[in-house]
Amino acid sequence: MEKVAIINELYFEKRKTLSEIAEVINTSISYISKVLRSNEKYKDEKEKRKQENLQERRKKQKAIVYANRKSKVDIEYTNMRKQHDQSAKELSKHSVLGNDTLRKWCSSAYIYNKKKKRYEFDTSTLLKPADIPMYIGI
Repeated sequence: MEKVAIINELYFEKRKTLSEIAEVINTSISYISKVLRSNEKYKDEKEKRKQENLQERRKKQKAIVYANRKSKVDIEYTNMRKQHDQSAKELSKHSVLGNDTLRKWCSSAYIYNKKKKRYEFDTSTLLKPADIPMYIGI
């Protein structure tokens, strides 16, 4: 009778699980379950614990979902922001091409003049834009 009282006290008052009680008393879980089933309060207590566990599980799942959602939004936003900043930098750069680079890009537009040792824009076949130099020295 002593074991029954200890099992009831551990389960109902100290709210231990069957496996925890089995460890303390050094008996099987099935024996503890058998003893508890004979108690009138066991069904109510079991249902109550079931509901509490369900609510706890739902809270944890909700927290995980919100944490994942928040981190996903933050990652997507930071990636988009980085891309935007990079594009803004690239588009706002005001760079001037050097004469050598310009000559290489427009290789068909410039003809080398050996006498003057410079590249001259070929006006016989092309119209020269205002922002491109007429002569490029070596």
